[in-house]
This record gives sequence, C-alpha cells and structure tokens, in this order.
Amino acid sequence: MPSSPYRLPVRLPWARRCCCACWWSARVDRRIPMSRAQQIRSPIPLSRSLLFGLFAALCVLLTPAHADTPGAGLKPDLRLLIDISGSMKTSDPDNLRGPAMEMLIRLLPDGARAGVWVFGEDVKVLVPHGTVNAQWRAAAHSVLDLIDNSGQRTNIPAALDAATYDYDRLDPGYRTSIVLLTDGKVDVGESPMLNAGAARAILNERAPELGATGIPVHTIALSDEADWKFLRSLAQSTSGIAEQAVTADALSGIFLQSLELVAPVARVPVAGQQFTIDASVEELTALVFFSAGNHSVALRSPSGRVFAPEREDADWFVSDQFALVTISAPEPGDWQLVAPGAERVRVTVIADLQLEVDPLPASIEAGRQAEMGLRITEQGRAITDPDVLAAFRLSVDVRAPDGSTETIAVSERYPAPADGEYRVMAPTFAQAGRYEFMVRLEAQTLRRELPMHVEVMPLPEQATLVTRGDELPDDEYTASLAAVGVAVLTIALLIWLILRRRKQRKLEVWQRRAMQSENGATGQFALSGVSAAKESPDEPLD
Repeated sequence: MPSSPYRLPVRLPWARRCCCACWWSARVDRRIPMSRAQQIRSPIPLSRSLLFGLFAALCVLLTPAHADTPGAGLKPDLRLLIDISGSMKTSDPDNLRGPAMEMLIRLLPDGARAGVWVFGEDVKVLVPHGTVNAQWRAAAHSVLDLIDNSGQRTNIPAALDAATYDYDRLDPGYRTSIVLLTDGKVDVGESPMLNAGAARAILNERAPELGATGIPVHTIALSDEADWKFLRSLAQSTSGIAEQAVTADALSGIFLQSLELVAPVARVPVAGQQFTIDASVEELTALVFFSAGNHSVALRSPSGRVFAPEREDADWFVSDQFALVTISAPEPGDWQLVAPGAERVRVTVIADLQLEVDPLPASIEAGRQAEMGLRITEQGRAITDPDVLAAFRLSVDVRAPDGSTETIAVSERYPAPADGEYRVMAPTFAQAGRYEFMVRLEAQTLRRELPMHVEVMPLPEQATLVTRGDELPDDEYTASLAAVGVAVLTIALLIWLILRRRKQRKLEVWQRRAMQSENGATGQFALSGVSAAKESPDEPLD
C-alpha cells in the first residue's frame, strides 16, 4: 500500500525492513492484479505472528536498555523546485533565493537526502539528488550563483515530473517531500486553454496520485501574480501546506518553516536571548533573523568568550535577513546571544542525547485525528530502560486556531514503552486553521523542544478548489473567444463576397450570350457547350 501519515508503527527493525519491502513491492506493482501478487508464497510453515513473537523476545533479551532505531523514524528526503522565470526579476530583484537556499544547505541534517531543480520553460538539475554530507553541501554551495531569471515560462508540470523521477522506486526508508517556489502560474505554451488544461491535469490526476503515495507538495507563492488558488489546491490535495511570501524578504523564514515540516529537528529553548547547553552537546547552530536596521550579532559563552562574524573561531554566514553560526564542542552552561536587532532566534544542537519525533501530517481534514511517535535517543538508539525514561519529563503543548491550549503530559499519562517509542494521540482537529504543537523534553540541565504545526482544512472548500478547475483567467478567455469570433466572421464575409462575385460574373456571361443570340437571328445558341435548341416551333425555350 502507499505510505500514509496515519500508518501504524512497526516496532522491530527487521520487521520494519520486511514491511518496507512489502510496501515497496506494492508501490512498484500497485497496478498488477492481486492474483499475480498472491502467487508468491513463503516456504516457511511458521505463522507470521509466531515469527514476530520469537524475534521480539530475542530483541528484548539482547537489548535491555536501548532499541535499535535506524528504521524507527523515516529520514527526510527534500526535493526543492525553484522558479527562474523572467518575472522573478520583479518578484525577487535582489535574488534572495540564494541566501534562503544557503540556509537550507547548512541546516539540512546529515544523512537526509535532497535535490534542487530550477525551472522555466524547461527543467534543469541544479544540485543532484543525493545523500546530504560534506560533498553534497560543497556541490550545492558551488552552484548558488546559477539561480537566475533566465526562464521564459513556468513549466510546473515538468518540474513536478523531474522531482519525482524515481516515483516507481522510492526508498521506503525516507519520507519524501516536495517544496515548490514560484511567482506565477502554470505556463507551458501560448494558449490559455492549454495552460488551464495543464493546471487541471495536475490537480485532478498528479496531485491525488502524490497524495495517495504520501508525498506532500508544499507550495510557496512569491508574489501576488502567483496563482494562489492553484498552489493552495495542489498543497491541500497532497497533504502539504501553501504559504504566501508578501515580499522576497520573507522567503528565508518560509524556507525555514518548510524545512521544519520536511525535517523536524529538536532545538534548545531560548528565553531573553539566553539558552543553556548541556554536556551532551557536540555542536550548536544558532540562526538569528534580523529586524530592519541593526544586523550586529555575537555569542558569549559561559566563560565569557565572544564568538563574532569577524573572527575565525566559528563557521558564520551573514546576510541582510539572517545570520547563521555553527560552533563545535560548545562549552556547557548558559550562553548569551548579543543581537539587539534579533527578531527570532533558533538554536539546534548535535548531541548524543536527542529527541526524535515522527511528524504529524502537514495538513489534514477537520474532524480527524493523528498519532505521533516520540523517542528519546542516545547515540542513535531509543532509550528503553524505564528507570532512565523516568528521569525525563516529556510533554506536548497544543495550541488550536482559536488560541485555546492543551498540554499532554506524556511521561505521566503514558507508561514507559518497551521499545522506547511513545505513541501519542493528538486531540481531534475540530477547528479549521493552523494547530501548533510544541514537544518538550526536560531533565536537569537538558532542555529540548521541537515545534510542529498542522493545517486543518474544511473538506468542502478543498473539494471545490480541486475539481472545479476555474483557474483560467476570465480576461484571457474572453479575449480568446473574441479573437475566434472575429476570425470566423471574417472568413464568412470573404466566402460570401467570393460567392456573390461569382454569381454576378455568371449573370454577366448569360446576358452577353443572350444578346449575341438575338443579334445573330438564330433559333439556337450555345451555353458553355450545351445546346439549347427548340424541340418544336410552338414550344418556347426555357
């Protein structure tokens, strides 16, 4: 079956691999009749339940404190599509797509997969799709200057096809997502009808297929000229989220939000530009978004050491919108951010001890529920020892669209799971709008939080947007009909004039020949080779 955001967890790694193989086979051969699939039979007579039970018992005996988690949570796989049509000269005159992509390159976690395509009239691979590591980041950095405005059209269908080049052989160990950035509408040719037909084909055929396979398309409209109805329908049909960037300055923040949807990572809470780093942290990355004006930024360690962009003791990237710094082996204790113009701060860490979350669907229908998986991991393995888990306070804060809040005390409400994975049922999504989730983990000096949000859509609105297909502009449609009408009338007028002229010429020929016949005083005359003689003296000529 296709993947689904509502899938039940498979507890054991080997069982995960088996299920992934079955899922993969079903995805590739989903159009093969069931009779063919049923031809494969296991030669082992033991029942599946018995095998699961025996192996589960063996795993419990071998791993009393941790559960192996390489397959516990799917790794993120980001496919980024960037519009480079000529209209981007107006929508993004300073080419802020480059710094926004720089941020993504730096923040994507190692081991994830990612690829970048640019599109106009056709589609080009900017960064080949592959595993995120030092080599991938270097390749991505080397092509940032190639993001331009050279495209002639906005071929969104071709871009989606390029991003799903491996649709029939997707790796079941990864969670694939597409982020589409554009400032226009579907534009594949001169004909408005052709463009509207291409947009309808995406919404009525391609989007439902991607949604059923579990591939959300998160859309970003970069200008008022973007086809917002189409982009919103595409996102909703695939369980993605649609965002509008009022200006290009907002692009980095929206890219970050998209990254948090695709690759959620726990971060350290920041209060009053101060945050605490515990002894398990190997590396910290601070992202500071600036307000207008003051762009000065620095970090002060617990011992008073200052990290600033002009120094070489940390990895800095500074733009007009944000600053990003990575510090290896940070000193444990309370850190201070010195940034008077900071508007928003985000601090993520790489540590032996981590909070992992299987994310909720980005969008969901009103009245539904969803389940999230929470794990506390040490060196990549889920902690299963009840005494160790009891030392942590795990909770989930839920904020509804109307502002009401609810806290789920996971550590108190749920018993310590044998496999280390808490399965937490989210409240019913009763209201349309955006629900905000914050998963919190606390233990002595350790603090982690992981934000998520879910867009809840009323079903009737979604169905109307997808099926009616009213994206064709009225003015272009009217102009096309008017042009066709003028052409038809012109052709009809020309045909009428030609026929009228021919009729007049025939009458003139008949008149001349009649006059010649009378002047010749003869009883017969020829008309175009046809004899018209009297048959009898009393019978008049016709």
